[in-house]
Amino acid sequence: MNPSTLATLTERATLHRRALHCMPELGLDLPRSLDYVRTALAAAGLEPRDCGPGLSCDVGDAGPLVAIRADLDALPVAEETGLSFASDTPGRMHACGHDAHGGALLAAAEQLAKTPPSGYRVRLIFQPGEEGAFGAVKMIDAGCLDGVSAIVGGHVGDLSEELAPGQAGFLPGPMMAASDRFSGTFVGSGGHGSAPHQTLDPIAALAQFIQAVYAFRSRRPDQRKPFVLSVCQVSAGSAFNVIPGSAEFKGTARTLEPAERDLARAGLEAACSGAALACGLEGRFEWIDGYPPLANHPEATRLSMKAAEDALGPGRVVELTVPSMGGEDFSYYLMKVPGCFWFLNTQAPESGITHPNHHPRFDVDERWLGSLAAVNLAAAEALALKFGRT
Repeated sequence: MNPSTLATLTERATLHRRALHCMPELGLDLPRSLDYVRTALAAAGLEPRDCGPGLSCDVGDAGPLVAIRADLDALPVAEETGLSFASDTPGRMHACGHDAHGGALLAAAEQLAKTPPSGYRVRLIFQPGEEGAFGAVKMIDAGCLDGVSAIVGGHVGDLSEELAPGQAGFLPGPMMAASDRFSGTFVGSGGHGSAPHQTLDPIAALAQFIQAVYAFRSRRPDQRKPFVLSVCQVSAGSAFNVIPGSAEFKGTARTLEPAERDLARAGLEAACSGAALACGLEGRFEWIDGYPPLANHPEATRLSMKAAEDALGPGRVVELTVPSMGGEDFSYYLMKVPGCFWFLNTQAPESGITHPNHHPRFDVDERWLGSLAAVNLAAAEALALKFGRT
């Protein structure tokens, strides 16, 4: 890409990112963020329109329609970055880089407004609710993919150990995992810690369950396939000498294939019922479907990768070999149309930007924000030429 254009994209993406960063909002209700986006698009001479909980905006007069998506929601994290444009809302922070995604898409929109696409059209999708609120589903239900032939989207941060700062990573096929949750309760009878024989001890059942979960993980699934089970929250008891009446657990299961996903659910449920049976008490188990695995279209990924190489130059693009076990609701778009999701490493160790996504000190090296916009623009054009339908 022309160095002057890339510099402009970086400057504009940084300005918009900082504005969005200081106004973090959660879930599907993002009035301030969407007002900012709406105003910025209108100032560029574009015509945004409401689309479910978010916004979309079409650019171009004729030809096939391709989409670029950015998510906008933040996290319930107390910011500790010390940035001059830090969160103005206590307990909320853009700790995952969605502010950068939104800022880069606004910069791309301004570039498209100045130089409209020739022979194709671009739909800009500004989506709330990626952090567990199924925002993509609601946007699709509202019609954001109507007429769209293909889609592209990128994610900043430190999402792959295969990437150095400034490098873009692509992976055909499964790239991110299903993000399912599980929870449950062991219900005993409670009693005195000195007389466990007089009680039904839920902590004993909880301990057996946790041991069974990790033993199951190491024996039942195919060990050559990514498969993550983590018990992340336990709760029981109120005193050192009281056996509680109940014990609770919560966790997450991450898999890349439907069969492995089914196996995880069955194995966890069996572990819960088995621990309850062994301890003679009641076990209650709940499985909560999260986002499905994110699988990139192979040809769309190849074309996007080539477009990224042309836009960024040599040494900046990597074909990844290992998927991420994080989840992303971009998966729903890819279940509807061909497309590609990709990673951009925006760390800067020399500047202290080293914290992972979702950390209270997470930050991005803004020098790379123009690259995010440039690759999405280049990939959108490449996908329009290959998958476009009028």
